[in-house]
Amino acid sequence: MRFDFRCLIPVALLTVALGAHAAADNEYAYAYPLQTQAKGEAYRLVLTPSVYAHVLGSAELRDLVVVNALGREVSFAPMPEAPPQVHPYELKTRLLPVPGGSDAAAGVRVQRNSNGDIVIEQPPANVAKSQPMQWLIDARKAVAINHIELLLPETLGDMRLSVEVKASNDLQTWSELSDSTTLTRSARGDDAVDQRTIAIEGGPARYYRLTLLDGKAPWSVGQEPEVTLTGSFSDAAAERYASLQWLPLQAAVTVKSAAGGTDYDYRLPGALPVEAVRAVMAEANTAARFSVSANSGDNASWSPLGTLTAVRVQSDAAGGDVARFDTHRATTLRLHTDTPLSQSPSLQVGWHPDTFVFLAEGPAPYRLLAGSYAARRADYPVDAVLQRLRATQSDDWQPPAASLGEPVDAAGIAALNAPKVPYDWTRPLLWVVLVAGAAMVAAMAFSLLRRGSKGDGSKEDTTAP
Repeated sequence: MRFDFRCLIPVALLTVALGAHAAADNEYAYAYPLQTQAKGEAYRLVLTPSVYAHVLGSAELRDLVVVNALGREVSFAPMPEAPPQVHPYELKTRLLPVPGGSDAAAGVRVQRNSNGDIVIEQPPANVAKSQPMQWLIDARKAVAINHIELLLPETLGDMRLSVEVKASNDLQTWSELSDSTTLTRSARGDDAVDQRTIAIEGGPARYYRLTLLDGKAPWSVGQEPEVTLTGSFSDAAAERYASLQWLPLQAAVTVKSAAGGTDYDYRLPGALPVEAVRAVMAEANTAARFSVSANSGDNASWSPLGTLTAVRVQSDAAGGDVARFDTHRATTLRLHTDTPLSQSPSLQVGWHPDTFVFLAEGPAPYRLLAGSYAARRADYPVDAVLQRLRATQSDDWQPPAASLGEPVDAAGIAALNAPKVPYDWTRPLLWVVLVAGAAMVAAMAFSLLRRGSKGDGSKEDTTAP
């Protein structure tokens, strides 16, 4: 009977797979099974608070890897942020004349109020109303304008103007958007011409200025025409705020501050990337102003983040403002107030979970390994792969989502601790050698002294009378 060695191949492969699992698992504390419902070449993974609780803050999320069914690491990296959505924009507004044709020559001040609206101030001495040579347009928000169309009534008759357009976000610094553009309207039968649109190119800006280079405006002062602005805009800050996840927290520690007032500390499940906080008062008809600070957990220092005011009137618990700031990874947040409160406020924390992407290398199922004192993820050029995939899909294509299952122990919490350093026997061994050497030297000296004493005694006996 011959033995078929081919039957050992599955066993050998299983042994290799288990060995690979063990090699990876022994370096990480926890393992999360990943569910990939849709079939894809890459998957998107959004971290949960549980993951942040199981990694080392000092590792900055580099103690996260994804392995396949063979226990081998796959390409895994933070997913590049998608560009903000672009929205079409159209606004009908009126030209705002700058008196005197030149605001500097006429002593005219052009500035913004608290809402950003244009305010034009003219000294009382300049009462004469000369024909303006410049007009301002307020687009109401930062907009990339493509066209400016003058809406002229038929009664204004023919015109031929040469104008240029500049843009600004502060009414102080202006950038040129177009060269000289000729606007013409002539109603002469078959030769009628009607060109009242200015095509421009440039980045987003809120304010636009039309300057008359040649010709005479057919409208009088106070009868400026309307214009239609056409373009597009994107509001990355508003989109990011709208997509915040809000985590409610109760105060874990309440202490009197040494500098006066009260500190309320709120513990997060891990080093979450926090971007906004909102305090909610516990009792009706209360108000307080708070300063917000954060601790990352790796030291005892606190970083100031901003201030906010919380108000609650009767049953309205959502009053007050929201403190927004740059992303800060914090394990503890602190509210400080000088206002005495009978109950600690609750805290709503706005944060954006980190999103990663991994490639479907090797067989499924895949697992996320989290938390390690020594192991760190390598750098993978996943963004280049995404660009290739989007080339065959669309610019806004996103990899299908993979969801996290419940974590299980891999190497356990021991993987988060520094390995025990083996006892260094070099120093005690050196002391033993030194002591033994010293003892040998002492013994040799003592032996020589004894021999010397015996020699001296025998000589005295032979010379005695």
